[in-house]
Amino acid sequence: MSLLPLAVVALVLGQGAPPRGQPVRPPAPAGLSWEDADWVTGTIARIERRLGAGKPASRQPIVVTERQLNSYVRLAAKLPPALTNVELGLQKDRLLARGTLDLDQVKSKMPQGAGLLGFLSGTVPVELRGRLWSAEGSGRVEVEEATVAGISLPPSLLAQIVSQSTKNAQRPQGFDILAPFPLPYTARRVRLEPGRALVEFYQ
Repeated sequence: MSLLPLAVVALVLGQGAPPRGQPVRPPAPAGLSWEDADWVTGTIARIERRLGAGKPASRQPIVVTERQLNSYVRLAAKLPPALTNVELGLQKDRLLARGTLDLDQVKSKMPQGAGLLGFLSGTVPVELRGRLWSAEGSGRVEVEEATVAGISLPPSLLAQIVSQSTKNAQRPQGFDILAPFPLPYTARRVRLEPGRALVEFYQ
């Protein structure tokens, strides 16, 4: 399980564009649109082209609305297969993330001391509330509340689960959600406001 893409708006911009030549796409769920998902994908591609040409990622701050972000996450981004039905809410300096987690797919990655989570199975609701701090190219998430199947998790346990679930060849220790992280694409700051995120870049 990886909850990081839900907690950090800046990292959503680092997912990359999906391959071209895809088959006819199904209708978007209510409240989402392929047009919004494509706007985010196109924005990412434009940033990559500018950086590849040695130019600033963007001369102006980029505004991403809550609907655009949700459309991209649900329709285009590559989230862990165990995590579905993701819904993001943007507030002043805070992010709310809800979704559905298939515990059977992640149980083998649960750390010792997972408590009641070790006895649960099947698909359960998950929710994360946190504050995003960012400045001078660095970001940090302060987890305020995290629940799985209605069970409240302390930030330390959540960090262990995410760390275990995000280990790979490039990141053998996994991702530490409690540690500061560099913002992608030369972003300098990410500001969360009700219903939208503003991404500012170094010039």
